[in-house]
Amino acid sequence: MHLGRLFQSRMLFALALATVLASALAQQYLGTNKKESYRNMDFYVYYFASQMVHDNPHADLYAGATTRNTEGLRAKAGSEIDKRAKAAGMGGSMSYLYPPLLADILAPISQFAPNLATLVWRVFNLALVFLSVLLLARMFRVPLLSFEFAALALAAYSFFPVNEAIFNGQVTVVMLALWTVGIVAYSENRIILSAAALALATAFKITPILIVPLFFVWKDRRWLVSYFAVSLVIVLAMVGFNGLHNVTAYPGVLSAMSSGVPAEDNKTLSSLANWVYYGRVFHFDASMTATQPQQHGLLIVAKAISGAFYLLCLYLVWRVRQIGQSSRVETIAAFALIIACTSPVSWRHAYTAVFITLAIFWVRALRSSPRTPHTVLLALTSITVGSVFFDVAADGPLPQLCKVLLAGSEIVVSVLFCIDTLYHIKADAAAPWPRSTENGLPV
Repeated sequence: MHLGRLFQSRMLFALALATVLASALAQQYLGTNKKESYRNMDFYVYYFASQMVHDNPHADLYAGATTRNTEGLRAKAGSEIDKRAKAAGMGGSMSYLYPPLLADILAPISQFAPNLATLVWRVFNLALVFLSVLLLARMFRVPLLSFEFAALALAAYSFFPVNEAIFNGQVTVVMLALWTVGIVAYSENRIILSAAALALATAFKITPILIVPLFFVWKDRRWLVSYFAVSLVIVLAMVGFNGLHNVTAYPGVLSAMSSGVPAEDNKTLSSLANWVYYGRVFHFDASMTATQPQQHGLLIVAKAISGAFYLLCLYLVWRVRQIGQSSRVETIAAFALIIACTSPVSWRHAYTAVFITLAIFWVRALRSSPRTPHTVLLALTSITVGSVFFDVAADGPLPQLCKVLLAGSEIVVSVLFCIDTLYHIKADAAAPWPRSTENGLPV
């Protein structure tokens, strides 16, 4: 039975990895699901915001972004970021929707020419992916010169959200690196480093704050004190450098975005609720017109579904709260996926950090004998999140019901995987990441 399950895990892993690799090759050589207008699109927003900070640290970063949901929309005409984009020969820029820290950190390269700045950013992101792979390999006890390391690196660079993040110039590769540091450090009992990394991740994108309740459940006071102390230092630094007006304006940006965007690229439970309600999947432009004015009842239901899923996951953690370190690591990794599903806005590249989740559970699956339903859900999650084929199919000439099923498959499978994983989490953790013998059996 043990050997049969191990063989099954290997076959499913090979299928998932082959699909992810085929997706990356299709993107590279066939242009599958690539929109040239999206190239470096997000980086230019950071770039022009960082220019504003470079020239005037107290510049208004959020003009026009606190009164309406500007996710994916052009910045207010005549705003400072709009002027800078047009001065650079571009038609404009989207609104800056991140905490000031990102613009602050990128200020040094804001004086580079746009082409040079994008090149620096891309090389930096590619290096961060490799750093993340190195750290994960260290946690898994995988030698650098081994087939396992090669498979891990190949999977990382082929993973669709990573590809899309680099193509768009998104900050989510930085989030991947910070999540990796946070999780690996926690596995090594380096609590302060773990908390600092995830506090910094929260300062770039607020959503990592949703893992904080885990540490209340586990009564991990050292992690909580470290997290809030580092967060306080970061907030005070932004107030001192960017001004209180920018820091206090940011909650208004979050509030404006909380209604979400039911576009097919926004892979959230909220989007899925909209697709089911309207009976169709929306491209971005259609989602901003066909769903307006918003149905407040639908908005409440969508938020309730997301909130219920998040609370269910917290309950599943609470019911076996006396767990060991490696089980806690697995739980934190699972919440990277849970947060992506429950956030109002999680574009496909926002699932970049989910690579850590999948890597951790595949290592477990390939070095042990997991339940068949778990391995099947792990494979399906890897394929739907890690490849582009389901979204390409959803754009085809199919009935709307089929489009909804295809576009929503990533969300549904991810939810089922998270519930199954947390429901079966073990109170007494296994040995953390045992090495494999030559025949593949764990020692």
